[in-house]
Amino acid sequence: MHVLWVVVLIGTDAVQLFSWHNGQNGLAPWTQLVPRMLMNDALASLVFYINWAVLIPRTLARSRVLAYVLGVCGLLLVFVPLRMGSSYVTRSTTEPQSEQSKAERNWAMFSVPYTIFGLMTIFLSSGFKVTGDYMREQRNRRELERQQLLTELSLLKMQVNPHFLFNTLNNIYSLASQKSDRAPEAVLRLAEIMRYMLYESNADTVPLTKEVAHLRSFLDLQRLRLPGNAPEAIVFDTTGVPPDTSYAIAPMLLMPLVENAFKHGDLSARPAVVIRLQVMPDNQLHFSVRNHVAPEDSRLLGQPGGVGLTNLRRRLELLYPKRYVLAVTSPEGQHQVDLTLREA
Repeated sequence: MHVLWVVVLIGTDAVQLFSWHNGQNGLAPWTQLVPRMLMNDALASLVFYINWAVLIPRTLARSRVLAYVLGVCGLLLVFVPLRMGSSYVTRSTTEPQSEQSKAERNWAMFSVPYTIFGLMTIFLSSGFKVTGDYMREQRNRRELERQQLLTELSLLKMQVNPHFLFNTLNNIYSLASQKSDRAPEAVLRLAEIMRYMLYESNADTVPLTKEVAHLRSFLDLQRLRLPGNAPEAIVFDTTGVPPDTSYAIAPMLLMPLVENAFKHGDLSARPAVVIRLQVMPDNQLHFSVRNHVAPEDSRLLGQPGGVGLTNLRRRLELLYPKRYVLAVTSPEGQHQVDLTLREA
């Protein structure tokens, strides 16, 4: 804004020099106009910055409009005589006495353009000040919104992790109470999952390959609690997942859907849970989870889910605004959730 004001002053002086040079038939304009322009620029800058630094912060910023109008009038009452006086002083060194007397007789006539010039200076100062304050406020607001977004996402992650741990510890407790030999392996799988949650999920995004590996560890942990043909009880198919780290995804984003299937599904059915992950050539990600529901739990069909799914919806709104589709359907005796993510 300050640079723009300097550009305005230089542009105004350049126009005056050009017009004076054309009207004086080659006389050296800088010897006549430079002192006057410097004084006028100093007076204009004084008005500009008094309005900028004093009037607006102490009146308009406090909704004191009448005080601001009175301040502008007072500023003009000081500026116009000083402006006319500077013009008179510089003219006295370069113009004949007759021209001086003529200028003195026309003070009233010269006061009108000087008043208009003063108002234009105040208008520019006010416009620059308001624009600068607005841009600063917008930056502060965006930063505040970003901080609030990060805080909300952190709280949602904090809600996801205890929710997951609660269910997993219940599973391990069930194995331990049965004195199952698979309890130590369950603890090992939980340690792997915890390592991912501690060291990976704090990042904004993680490679999809790491998220898939995390899901496989979770599924291995679930298989330990299933009797009999556990491998056939859980189906996890992936298609188009790049082997490198080029495709990124928010951490712990897919887990609530998988966890919800084991929480509310009929694990005695075969297959109990079917999970499919596909990355399309246009980088759209499709993720679906289907599980059977026991007849006594048929009331759960079509329900949006518990805390985990509610938090997931909110995270999707924050991380993938208008770039996701989350659909919950209820085929006969089943519960299916489909998630589609689009890159920005």
